[in-house]
Amino acid sequence: MNNQNKQETLTRKEQWKLLKRLVWYVKDLKWLLIISIGFLLIATMTDLVRPTIIKDIIDKYILSGQTDMKMIIILACYYLGISLVSSIFRYLYVYNFYAIGNRITQTIRYELFEKLQGMGMRYFDKTPAGSIVSRVTNDTDSIQEMLVSVISVVFSSTIMVISVLIAMFIFNRTLALISLLFVPIAVLVVFIYQKKSTRSYQRARSELSALNTKLAESIAGMGIIQIFNQQKRLINEFKVTNDNYYDARMANLKLDGLLLYPIIHLLTSLTIATILLYFGIQSLSATISAGLVLMFVDYVYMLYDPLFMIMDRLAIFQQAIVSSSRVFTIMDHQEVAPIQHDLKEAVVSKGKIEFKDVTFSYDGRNDVLKNISFTVNPGETVALVGHTGSGKSSIINVMMRFYEFYQGDVLIDGYSVKDFNIDQLRETMSLVLQDPFIYYGTIKDNIRLLNQEISDEEIIEALKFVQADTFIEELPNTYDHQVAERGASFSSGQKQLLAFARTLVTNPKILILDEATANIDTETEHLIQESLTRLKKGRTTIAIAHRLSTIKDAHQILVLNQGEIVERGNHDELIKLEGLYYQMYQLQQLSD
Repeated sequence: MNNQNKQETLTRKEQWKLLKRLVWYVKDLKWLLIISIGFLLIATMTDLVRPTIIKDIIDKYILSGQTDMKMIIILACYYLGISLVSSIFRYLYVYNFYAIGNRITQTIRYELFEKLQGMGMRYFDKTPAGSIVSRVTNDTDSIQEMLVSVISVVFSSTIMVISVLIAMFIFNRTLALISLLFVPIAVLVVFIYQKKSTRSYQRARSELSALNTKLAESIAGMGIIQIFNQQKRLINEFKVTNDNYYDARMANLKLDGLLLYPIIHLLTSLTIATILLYFGIQSLSATISAGLVLMFVDYVYMLYDPLFMIMDRLAIFQQAIVSSSRVFTIMDHQEVAPIQHDLKEAVVSKGKIEFKDVTFSYDGRNDVLKNISFTVNPGETVALVGHTGSGKSSIINVMMRFYEFYQGDVLIDGYSVKDFNIDQLRETMSLVLQDPFIYYGTIKDNIRLLNQEISDEEIIEALKFVQADTFIEELPNTYDHQVAERGASFSSGQKQLLAFARTLVTNPKILILDEATANIDTETEHLIQESLTRLKKGRTTIAIAHRLSTIKDAHQILVLNQGEIVERGNHDELIKLEGLYYQMYQLQQLSD
C-alpha cells in the first residue's frame, strides 16, 4: 500500500528522473540513434518542400493563366519523388527507433529477471506472484511502447515544429506570428493533462496488477477452489476486480476525450481561421497569393499535428512512467539474497554441521528459532520433529542460505555457511521437499536439470537405484517420456521418486529431507526406504520427519517446540523420557 501511494503522488521531478534513467539505456545504442535522427532530418526537410511545390504550381501556372503542362507534370513528378523519399527515410527512422526500443526493453526485462533471481526469499514471501509477473510482462511492455511510440514521436515532432516555424518565418513573418498565437494554449493543455493523468494511470496499472494477481492465484489454486465449491465466490471477486479495472480505464478515456482530441483540433481550426481572416482583410487592399494561403494552411497542420501526436501519446507516456517506477522499485529493492564472503579455503569436504546459538526471525520481530545449537557429524542422520510452526523448516532455510540470520552461526566443516561460495555450497547439499517440483520436459531433463555433465547412463542408474524404473519403463518413450506441467500425470509417490533420483545423481555430501515421505503411500514408502538407507550412507543427513516411524534409526532426534529444542536423543532415549516425542509417537501409533 505504501508503494502504491508513493507512485500515485509522483512529482514531475521524480517522473523526469525515471525518464532519464530509461534514456540512460540508449548509451550502448547511441550510433544507431544518431543514424536514426539523420534519417528523420532528411524526411522532415522533404516534407517542408512539398507545400512550396504546390504553391508554385498554383501561383505560377494555374492562377497566372500561363499553363505549361510539361512544367506542371515535372513539378507533380517532383512532388511524388519528394514524397517517396520522405516515406523511405521516415520508414528507416521508425524502424531503427523500434529496434532501439525493443533492444532496451529486452535489456530491462533481462535485468529485472536477473534481479529477481538474486532476491531474498523474504521478498517473495511478501509479494504476490501475479504482481511480479505483471511487472516483468505488462510493465516492461508499457516501457517498450513508450520507447518506440512516444520517444520517437517526441523526436520527430520537435524537429518538425522547429523546422515548420523556421520555414514560416522565412516566407511570412506576420503569418508565422499568427500561427504561434495559440501554441501557448496547447502547451498549457499538455501540462494540465500530464498532471491530471498521472494518478489516473497509476490507478489503472494498480488495478491491472490486482487483476493479474487474482487470475494467477485462481489458476494455481483451481483444485482447492473446485473441491470446496468456491467457484461462485471467486467469480464474484474477479468481477469486482475486473469492474474496478474497467472503471479506471474509463476514467482514463474520459480524460483523453476531454483534453486530447477536441482541444488540439479546436486550436488548429482557430489558427487556420485567423490566417484566413488575415488574408481576407489583406485581399481588400492588395492582391494575395492563393498558393501562399494553401502553403500556410498546410504548415499549420504540420505545426499542430505534432502537438496532437505528442498529446495523443501522453497517455502511453504516463502508463510507462508508472510502469518504470514499478520496475525500478524492484531493481532498487534491497532485500537481496544473503551475501556470501566466498572464501577460497571454505570447501565442504566431510559434511560436519554445527548450529551454534542460532536465533532467527522472518519479520525481524518474532523469533521462529531461539538459541538453536546441535552438531551432526559426518555420515550421521539427525531428525527434526515437532508440531507445525515449531521451526523445523526454518532450520533448513537458514542452513541453505535462503534467509539471512544475524544471531549465532551455522558451520560446515568448521567454516560459517556465510563464507562459502553459494554455488559450491548448494552443489554439495541436496534438498528433497515434501512436494517436489516437476518441470515440463522429459524425465531425463527433470533429473539432469540442464547439467550437461550428467550422462544418460548416470540418470538411468539413479532412477533404478531409487526403483523409479518400475513405473518409468511402462511409459511411452520410457526415460524420454514427456512430463506434463508440474508432473500432473504422476502420483505424489512417483514424483517423489524422481526427486530422489535428481538428488542422487548430483552425489551430495549433505542430504536434507523436508518431510520427503509425507505424501508417499505405504507401498511406495516401503519401496524407497531401502534406497534411502543406501542413499544416506556416507552422507550427513538432516531429515524433517512427519512419520516418526521412519526416523527410528536416526543417530539423534531433535524435538522442537515454538522455535526451541526441548528434547534431544535417539528414539529409545526419547521414548523412555516420556515427553513431547513420546506423546507424538503414541498418537501416531494409535492412528495407524
